[in-house]
Amino acid sequence: MKARYVVILGILSGLVSFFLFTFLDFYAFLQGPSWWFNPIDEYVLPIVVGVVVANLVSGKFNTIFRIYLNLISGVVSYVGSYVIILTLISIHQLLI
Repeated sequence: MKARYVVILGILSGLVSFFLFTFLDFYAFLQGPSWWFNPIDEYVLPIVVGVVVANLVSGKFNTIFRIYLNLISGVVSYVGSYVIILTLISIHQLLI
């Protein structure tokens, strides 16, 4: 039963990071592509935020469940940020 909660919390914490950086990426896209493609902002920060949120909600789990929670959150955050970047690149190429 705890494994189900770990998966759900990992996905939700990854989605928090995903939606935060979706908002920030679209805001940057509207401001212009001058500070738009910084690899640290696009790939590292979403994972860090997702892992931090996962650690905030993982207080009642043991170590192995915390590791799974962090891995799930990091993967969801990374995949989400990668999809956002590919979407924004394709929109940018359509506008040019």
